[in-house]
Amino acid sequence: MKKAKLKPIILAGVFLLGAVGLILYIVSLFYGLFFILAAVALYFLYRWLSTDKETVIVEIRKFLKNLTIPVIGISAAIVIGAIIMLISGYDPIKAYRALLYGGFVKNWHISILNATPLIFTGLSVAFAFKAGLFNIGAEGQYYVGAMVATFLGIYLGMPPIFTIPIIFLMSGLVAAAYNYFPALLKVKTGAHEVITTMMFAHIARYLSSVFIRWMGGDSAGTHPYVTNPILDANWLPRFKGLFPDTNYRLHTGILIGIAVAIFVNYILTKTKFGYEIRAVGHNPQAARAQGISIGKNIFRALLFAGFLAGLAGVNQVLGLDHKLFENLSAGYGWNGIAVALLAANNPIGVIFTAILWGALDAGGQYMARTVQISNSIVEIIKGIILFLIVARYIYSWVGNRIKRRKQLASEGAK
Repeated sequence: MKKAKLKPIILAGVFLLGAVGLILYIVSLFYGLFFILAAVALYFLYRWLSTDKETVIVEIRKFLKNLTIPVIGISAAIVIGAIIMLISGYDPIKAYRALLYGGFVKNWHISILNATPLIFTGLSVAFAFKAGLFNIGAEGQYYVGAMVATFLGIYLGMPPIFTIPIIFLMSGLVAAAYNYFPALLKVKTGAHEVITTMMFAHIARYLSSVFIRWMGGDSAGTHPYVTNPILDANWLPRFKGLFPDTNYRLHTGILIGIAVAIFVNYILTKTKFGYEIRAVGHNPQAARAQGISIGKNIFRALLFAGFLAGLAGVNQVLGLDHKLFENLSAGYGWNGIAVALLAANNPIGVIFTAILWGALDAGGQYMARTVQISNSIVEIIKGIILFLIVARYIYSWVGNRIKRRKQLASEGAK
């Protein structure tokens, strides 16, 4: 069979095996990993047939190089965490065994539930970073998305095939609109988005308490800190209907998150909009010289980042909680920053770093229960990982500044 006819068949196999393996693995049927590995092998075969051997080798080397810094950071954090446990009188081998077993086997469903909102907030922060912006207020946009989803989930009574997409779209748009004023202030006055988005995050957080009272949280009643539940028809579908042995809380929000990550990656790498966003973030002066509007793209990037963060709130309300709690957030907006940094702002990488972050939390809970080691050791490990990753960015930034100054000095001497 000729290569031209073989390639579409191989690509279809990649998607089929990947989708089947992913779903099986998500629902704790771990043999799905073999399907995923088969899909990866078929993908490299597809690339091998599509390009020359040298190009495939370069792509593999680039992929491994991109993994180097996160792997080094995680490994160093594990070693430092082990030293801390030894000093504290704990057995690090027993602790890490419990951590890994709890996060990736026993409590795997909790890892997935933890990771799903982090995919959305991580994408939000990563997209803003691509434009040279720091959307530190993803937490606030998350709350806005959750409030709109709760309101619509209570009152929209159409068939779920209509209401669920409408709720996702409308909640995301309102969360994007919530970033309008920080974006406007950034473009018109130069006000730093770190300050403005953080201020708006706190506003949204405290507005949620008012919203809860308005939507059923009666301070005189037995449930003052929770809204009325959304309609059952507006719940995200759960995997248990197809896989009876899986945990009843697992829902399809994780698949939506992965699909959105792939979509964001497509936007950044294959569209004019994405090219302009990356150009503005990489070198605003060069982008302006090419006729790219800096202000317009900053504005669009912050609005789209707000849209993505708002989807995290929708996911939690429709998929897991089915109502809005006073303390709904587990810091998903703030943790999205760590997830984006660890993924080097790569939308596909965000999927894996979100799962890692979720697994650390789930494994830490299991470790604390079974080995009686404080869950705070997990926070220490996460902090060390983040510190090492950020240090890499600082080192790279300082190195680029020094290189640029030397280049300018040499050009001036000439």
